[in-house]
Amino acid sequence: MPASSSTMNNSSSEESYDMTEAKDFAPPPAQSPKSAKVFFNNIADFENASTIDPPENMLAETFSTETRAGRPRSMSHHLSSKKIPSRRLLKIKAKFWRSLMTLAMHFHDFAPPRPPPPAFKHKIPTDTTPIELFFYLPPRYEDTLRRDPSFRFPAVINFHGGGFCLGDARDDRYWARVVLEHTNAIFVSVNYRRAPEHPFPVPVDDCVESILYVEEHAAELHIDASNLALSGFSAGGNLAFSASFRLAYHRGMDAMDWRSSRPTTSHSVVTTSHSVVTDAEGTDREGNDHDIHSLVTPIHSTSNLLRDRTDTPLRIRSIVAWYPLLDWTMSRSRKIRESRNPKKCLPKTFTDLFDFSYLPPPDVSGDHCSPYASPGLAQDHMICDGLPADIQMWLCEWDMLLREGQIFADRLDRLGKRIDTKLIPRVPHAWDKSPNPFRDQRAIDILYTKSAMNLNKVFQDKEGYGPANSMSSLHATDSIIERQPRRSIVLPI
Repeated sequence: MPASSSTMNNSSSEESYDMTEAKDFAPPPAQSPKSAKVFFNNIADFENASTIDPPENMLAETFSTETRAGRPRSMSHHLSSKKIPSRRLLKIKAKFWRSLMTLAMHFHDFAPPRPPPPAFKHKIPTDTTPIELFFYLPPRYEDTLRRDPSFRFPAVINFHGGGFCLGDARDDRYWARVVLEHTNAIFVSVNYRRAPEHPFPVPVDDCVESILYVEEHAAELHIDASNLALSGFSAGGNLAFSASFRLAYHRGMDAMDWRSSRPTTSHSVVTTSHSVVTDAEGTDREGNDHDIHSLVTPIHSTSNLLRDRTDTPLRIRSIVAWYPLLDWTMSRSRKIRESRNPKKCLPKTFTDLFDFSYLPPPDVSGDHCSPYASPGLAQDHMICDGLPADIQMWLCEWDMLLREGQIFADRLDRLGKRIDTKLIPRVPHAWDKSPNPFRDQRAIDILYTKSAMNLNKVFQDKEGYGPANSMSSLHATDSIIERQPRRSIVLPI
């Protein structure tokens, strides 16, 4: 099980980064003054949606997102490392941490209110391990289909975190519960194939295949394929952006336009003739209309305009990215140096495992610079045409990924996207994935709820979403600031 934050801090000091390893010539940032602590007693006042307008006085200061002029980009530090671990060793380490993380997430699921189990799962055949899709159904799914069997639900396709080599599709069940309650969408969580067994770009392509699978089987799943959103945590946030780019510029499909038409996928013939459905008990069986109708569900969306259609166009309406990794050209040492609280960053044990597993050196083709690996480096025209108009980004103040997230959010804003960026004060990376069963999940759910409510506005085509009605920066009236998970354990999500 990953160590506690105090243990990891010690580990971080023992396994310190060589700050001269990455030749990025970045001077250390100026020491910022500590923010005064603010305490809150009444959480009920902040659970109402009417209290979430941005305040006049922001608690968390923001630093400039402009890159320093004249500073060349470096290769990610592991690509220039002389000590390259073997793939066999990386696989052993990945399996070890996966087993511990599975145990940790078992305790994570004990925090009330308990998340729902997946209703069923589908498998997409591959040449190795199948891609698993876990389906969660909204509370009024059965009632809605009983009244209108042709109803189509919006859907959220989620990609889990874990540095591209750890984690599981069921890790984000608390997020799934809140999304189901506040959007009435079907929640689809993807078990993409992980590194080091499947390095870049396999996870990205698996996420693209998952999106196309949902679109291809939209009719039988009661999903409105023209009303989809992507979400992801950390590595999953990276995949939400990179899969959109991959879909548009590698697979040649416009998923941002109503008039788009889907190409034939590599699994079209196989999945159409033989889809595998697995129920909540894990038993595989042949999928058919009766089984799916008894399991799946929909709710209010724009699908009333498309009810009688069996082939709706694919359209990605929104992306929700939680503390995403966006730029592999920034070395880990530089990211830590520019972070606001280096002691809260993930230790080198995990970052080396992630880096060497996903983008193994030597990087002859320059994959670390690819927009499919580093979506923050995508060209302007790719961002304009390959990403949806509505995007949410949740960033953590004590995260080494904060600066690249702010830089990318600034680019999205300048390129005309309705970007809603939220800085969560005084929390580390993956603070919401603490395995502590006594953590304050209710406070975390407040932020999940804010995100889901904005997402619902997109699904419902409601006015007011975007910067003008943003819940962007958290502040002294937001209870999450002093309601962090008690004795939080930093997981490598």
